[in-house]
Amino acid sequence: MRRGFLIAVEGIDGSGKTTHSKALVEELKSMGVGCLYTAEPTDGPIGRLLKAGMRGGGFPPEVEALLFAADRLDHVRRVVQPSLDAGLVVVSDRYVHSSIAYQGVSVGFDWVRTLNMFAPKPDLAVYLDVSVEEALARIGGGRDLFERAEYLEGVREAYLRLVEGGELVMVDAGRPYTETHRELLNVVLAALKEAGFLKAG
Repeated sequence: MRRGFLIAVEGIDGSGKTTHSKALVEELKSMGVGCLYTAEPTDGPIGRLLKAGMRGGGFPPEVEALLFAADRLDHVRRVVQPSLDAGLVVVSDRYVHSSIAYQGVSVGFDWVRTLNMFAPKPDLAVYLDVSVEEALARIGGGRDLFERAEYLEGVREAYLRLVEGGELVMVDAGRPYTETHRELLNVVLAALKEAGFLKAG
């Protein structure tokens, strides 16, 4: 049986990645492609611990990086790898590059990469780029706005370096939804055709 195809959709908070990931899965299903939506942090035991901790003020950055990596490996074991083995296209709303960008700015990029060395590399990783100002406007800002903006600027810069390094394909998510979705879909369809999941043409 042909191995599946792992797509990671990345972006800072407010980039629209969840909305676009779910819409992408529905679009692919309508084309007859076996497809699964999943997300991180997960609803598994480690993911629930992470979510509870973040609601309660968060963990120290080193602990957070370890928990995200542990949740990811559990996610791979329970959901991602079995789905890939079944030949499905798996769309993950956040994956390894989220940890590199979000935790890497605090604890070091190399260490985060080491923690995630056993997670399968995505076949396609897409970064939905939006300015921090636009992202915060979409999610309503919140408390400690300056600190949050400063942190997200660092995260966005980390993502952009990953784009420059060829690890992520960038899609401009600052445009109207339909334009962003069309470009994301075209990027994904091109990758799936190249991998033989869809007929060219």
